[in-house]
Amino acid sequence: MASDNDYLSYMNKGNYAMALNLLDQALLQNPEDPILLYNFALCCFQTKNFKKTIQVLDRILSENPGFIELDNVYRLKVFSLVELKEWEAAEGIIKERLQIAIDDAKLLSFLAHIYEYTHRLEDAISIHRRILKANPDYKNSLNSLGYLLALKKKLTADERAEAIRSLKKALELDPNNPAYLDSFGYFLQTNGKPEEAWKAYRKALQKNPNHPVLLERLKNLKK
Repeated sequence: MASDNDYLSYMNKGNYAMALNLLDQALLQNPEDPILLYNFALCCFQTKNFKKTIQVLDRILSENPGFIELDNVYRLKVFSLVELKEWEAAEGIIKERLQIAIDDAKLLSFLAHIYEYTHRLEDAISIHRRILKANPDYKNSLNSLGYLLALKKKLTADERAEAIRSLKKALELDPNNPAYLDSFGYFLQTNGKPEEAWKAYRKALQKNPNHPVLLERLKNLKK
């Protein structure tokens, strides 16, 4: 039988396929162990088997409603639904869980993501502002708020200042993050500063070579 150290070691190395094999063996001996099931679900998620992830998580929720990692079970289920683009189901779970954990930044981030991809831009912006009110240094929301504001056709002076402030703070906290550099570059580009945008895109590309979005941005900037 595989020990915890066996499958956890492979998970830590990023070898989720081998970890799944070992977890399969462990579950033959302890088929109802919620910790084994949760780690199995994590490995399914990492190998992009999102439907299986949800099946295993639903089993945990049904059989072990008092499981110590219950919050993470719901978050992983939401993440899987988002990956499957099952927006309505994911949104329903998030809103239900937010009644218990009102300011859960991860759940709120998922909700903002859903709003963004279902074309509810103002709602997504409001969610990131809500996150930052409780967590002023939450990098994901600092970056996302600035980027979403840049997507608006018309910005007020206050919104422009808010976007710059948010993007600069995100980069202060994580100066080499290519996603943050991309957002900052996009904001500069949409606000008539192509040379500064070019520098941000180039730096982002150095950190993430051949990224299709960055390459496309640079291509469009040259036109």
